[in-house]
Amino acid sequence: MRLFLGLCLLSFQLQAVSWNDLEISNQYKINQQLQLRQIERSGSMLEISAQESFILKEVIGLDMINVSLYRLQYKNCPGPAMKTEMEIIAVKNTAPVVEVGAQLEENCMLEIFIESRDLMSDSLFE
Repeated sequence: MRLFLGLCLLSFQLQAVSWNDLEISNQYKINQQLQLRQIERSGSMLEISAQESFILKEVIGLDMINVSLYRLQYKNCPGPAMKTEMEIIAVKNTAPVVEVGAQLEENCMLEIFIESRDLMSDSLFE
């Protein structure tokens, strides 16, 4: 019985958290790989592996365009001056498929843009 409860708790912990349930100052692991095109390196790709850690720094409502901006500190960032283009990312295990805009800004800040209507869906983080 204890083993069953332990497995249930473990599987619950590995599930994606909805965008609305992410909390500022908490650390999260990304649950899928991201590939973002670097600006200064003529098309080189920054690959962020699944399970890398991020800390949610702020959430900004951009009400005029019905979007929320999630800003997360990338803990394993390859360099504070690195910047990437914005890429459209399909969030895995969402139906219908939810897409977000993602880019890395200076000081290792990952910015995720998500439409307000999708805030209750699974996020990229667990």
